[in-house]
Amino acid sequence: MLKNHFHHRLFYFLLFLSFLYIFISSLFPQEGEEEKVNNDIRQAIRENSFAQAIQMCRERLRRDPENYDLNFLLGQAYAFSGKWDEALAVFGGLAARFPQNVDVLLMRARVESWRKNYQEAEKGYQRVLEIAPGNVEALTGLAELASWQGDFRRATGIYGQILAYQEGQAPAVRADILFRLGRVYWWSGDYERARDYFRQALRFDPGNKEYQRALRMANPRWKDKYEFRYEHQAESFNDGRASYVDHRFAFQVRLPELGPLVIKANMTRRFSRSDHQFEAEFYPRLWERAYAYLQASYSPKAVHFPEYGFLGELYQSIFNAWDVSVGYRRMGFAAQPVSIYLGSLGYYFGKSIAFFRWYYTPHSRGQDFSWTASLRRYFSDSNFLYVGYGQGSKPFELVTLEDYGVDSSWVIFGGLDWVLFDRLRLQLNYTHRDEGSIVRNLFFFSILIGVGPR
Repeated sequence: MLKNHFHHRLFYFLLFLSFLYIFISSLFPQEGEEEKVNNDIRQAIRENSFAQAIQMCRERLRRDPENYDLNFLLGQAYAFSGKWDEALAVFGGLAARFPQNVDVLLMRARVESWRKNYQEAEKGYQRVLEIAPGNVEALTGLAELASWQGDFRRATGIYGQILAYQEGQAPAVRADILFRLGRVYWWSGDYERARDYFRQALRFDPGNKEYQRALRMANPRWKDKYEFRYEHQAESFNDGRASYVDHRFAFQVRLPELGPLVIKANMTRRFSRSDHQFEAEFYPRLWERAYAYLQASYSPKAVHFPEYGFLGELYQSIFNAWDVSVGYRRMGFAAQPVSIYLGSLGYYFGKSIAFFRWYYTPHSRGQDFSWTASLRRYFSDSNFLYVGYGQGSKPFELVTLEDYGVDSSWVIFGGLDWVLFDRLRLQLNYTHRDEGSIVRNLFFFSILIGVGPR
């Protein structure tokens, strides 16, 4: 009897221990299960399922709020989904608990850089280098910060330092730094050196699509040594006059270390009278991320064209996403000379570019100030569509004295620039121009053929 009583007690005791074990296990997953959950979260982050990853982390953290791995993964999911304030709160808490943890400090510095808080990001990377001198990720972060702020000399110096550290390192790691170095030279306008580093990166990682695309973009199809171009333009009117027809022939040569030089011959026929113009354009590279557009023209008869003309415009890239230009144009018509002050502001975002361009023509009829706004959408490194609108007295390029006489107008325009084959490029444009009593519709197309070495 006592023996049976003992067995019953033992049975209930073991049953209690089993339930207790199951309950505790549900609160604290075993090491294998915990690692599986963490891997599932990492997989969700890799697949950009950030909301799912955040939910999984928060559910687990309710049971184990101090878990380092879960907090780190939560910070990553927040950071990659653009929730930077939440990410910094998580990594700030981890940094307070683990002040020497390089992974935490690196992630916090990266998030600060994505927020464009470059000063705090640099402090973070420098802190990592104090703990781990020569840390490649911290040096890479500093180089990225320098390049984003336009300090290309510092960026290339840091990348060169990393390459010196990386002698004998894994090919993929070395390829990444070579690619980043090439990208800095590309941003600075040094296409020759950019191509060299992209090719080096491809030697280490020949199948990398990003490196291949960068090499194509650093050697655009319109950067052939020589180019021949034919342009045709027809402009119709609502007042019954015959259409204006223009023909242009152009030859371009790319001068090493200087920039493209273009020679043009222009012909127009208006009111049954023809005129000819000869033109030269030059696009010299100046200092870092800057170039100029210089143009000079001469018309022997000056029936429609100005007898002489010249233009100078300076372009400068700033803050890695903006382009600004200022310029002056002078046209010597037989009746009177014309001066035009002009400029532009462009902003790059994603695969698109927005432009604002202005023209100031003092002492003209109507308004002195005109402007156009346009949007260009890229589909590859060389193919794009664009649309635009403008208004004022002259929101268009002046060609003849007739254009100068416009009092007020507005224009809408659109077109494309597309590479059909490897060295054949097509340009199309339509412009509707309303001057009140006169309405113009202009159709333009151009065929460009590139030849010679690139």
